[in-house]
Amino acid sequence: MKTAPLFLAAVLQVLPICRVAIPGQAAAPSALAWVMTWVAGALALLGSYDAVSGASAGVSGLVQYSGSTPIGTPTFDVAEPMGQPFRFRITVSNPGTDFDKNYFNCIPLPPGLTINTNLGAAGYISGTPAAAGAYIVTLVAGNLNYPTPATAQALITIFLPNAPPVVTGQPQDQSVLVGSNAAFRAEVTGTPPLSFQWRRDSSDLPGATSAALSFAGVQPVDAGSYQLFVSNAYGSVTSAVARLTVREPLVVELRLGGLVLSNGTVRLQVTGPIHTNYVVWRSNDLRSWNAVRTNWVIDGFLQFNDPAVASEERRFYRASIAPGP
Repeated sequence: MKTAPLFLAAVLQVLPICRVAIPGQAAAPSALAWVMTWVAGALALLGSYDAVSGASAGVSGLVQYSGSTPIGTPTFDVAEPMGQPFRFRITVSNPGTDFDKNYFNCIPLPPGLTINTNLGAAGYISGTPAAAGAYIVTLVAGNLNYPTPATAQALITIFLPNAPPVVTGQPQDQSVLVGSNAAFRAEVTGTPPLSFQWRRDSSDLPGATSAALSFAGVQPVDAGSYQLFVSNAYGSVTSAVARLTVREPLVVELRLGGLVLSNGTVRLQVTGPIHTNYVVWRSNDLRSWNAVRTNWVIDGFLQFNDPAVASEERRFYRASIAPGP
């Protein structure tokens, strides 16, 4: 039996719809309205709720409206002033014909905005934005005839009107190895349109005219101090300085030393890279070499002891990193 889980899931799904719909109503909704909203959420999980016009439908963006007249084309990036009327509509590709079974939502709604989530609503997001900020929202469009609603993410930016740019998130210092990737980014608010220009050591960087600055395959020549200059019709601002440090790979040489002959034993030390195999080789003629010790070294230090052979006139040692010569 799946009734209990479906019932709980239906309640959890419908709660955000109810919560968003309440501020936009002048009076308390009727009992019938609440029942219909709950039923819509329950049917979604029981397999009879879907995107507008079925599997082929998709959310195509937000379109601005003046009354019932569309202005422009669908977009997923909306920027509007705070305190001014806001009216955008969720648009759908392949909208179908059963409009009375359509439903729409926007989660979460920026402060001051509402959307009618009842069946048959047209998907208008309207109101007066009450707080500046960048809001990542999920646009939802569905139809009772099908089980899965169409969704898409959009960015709704609410800005202060007639406001100069303000850097709300400063670029951060970067320290990377040669050949790695790096990026600087600044968060900026202000009345659009905003103009961006990155500077390195106080000189403009050609083509660096967005809020982000990326590096691919960083080289030592890229090291320096970077700032973002932002301007609009009402003023300008410069970000804090962010330093790009480019590091060369740390190269540790393998060294053989500390040779001591004591009580018939040759003692020597091998130092070098950490977390690798050291191989100590021995020869009597510098032509033929034999590996006499292989050790996995964690801390970059190996103490090696080799009993001397009295019959040998000479003995040579060398060290390598596995697999050796």
